[in-house]
Amino acid sequence: MIKKDKIPAFVQGVVCWPALGVFKILFRFKVLGQENLKEVENGSVIFASNHNSYIDGGIAGAGLLKGSSYSNNFFPVRYLVASEYFKWKYFPVNIFVMIVGSIKLKRVKIKKEDNSHLFEALSKAMEALDKGNKIWIYPEGGFNNDGSPKKPRNGAMFLHQQTKTPIMPVKMIGNNKVMNRHIPFVPTLKTLMGFNRIKVVFGKPIYSLEASDIDQGTKILMDKIEELA
Repeated sequence: MIKKDKIPAFVQGVVCWPALGVFKILFRFKVLGQENLKEVENGSVIFASNHNSYIDGGIAGAGLLKGSSYSNNFFPVRYLVASEYFKWKYFPVNIFVMIVGSIKLKRVKIKKEDNSHLFEALSKAMEALDKGNKIWIYPEGGFNNDGSPKKPRNGAMFLHQQTKTPIMPVKMIGNNKVMNRHIPFVPTLKTLMGFNRIKVVFGKPIYSLEASDIDQGTKILMDKIEELA
């Protein structure tokens, strides 16, 4: 019998290897900070990055392939995806997010000031980290079509505090320019002409963040992501 994690790892490899080739041609794809990945090859880690396009998951996976000679140690990456994208009304997207092993991010109706609602929203993610999985989270949740940042949420810091899992800040540069803002998954003319570039920068793993509260911790994390270049 095929192990449960073998299917997502296989599918991610099938998708990300060709994506890496396409990105090299169209985006002059570049990855920095490869040496930092060596610290988190074994065991769980929280990849936390900015979010600017529909293809960010592919950029993330391709970045891990190009950034490490040991991709088997990183795949499958468990992406946190909003629960609605697992529903059939989003077919075939729902099939894809399931077969790549995405983790369902549950929407909670009542958000509490003490962030206790995150226990319910992120229960599956905490279980995954406890089992040694590597997850990828976008603290901003979604993205604006104009490329401007959204207000970050506390999910990444909450997972870090509850599971003591290191966070690796990641910045994707240029991902807000390569795709059409109005038609998902369609490259812009400048992209097709080779004028737009994408760069992925892996920062140093964060094992402990000194912060007075979770909100400040999230701000520090986002600052660290923004500082990468």
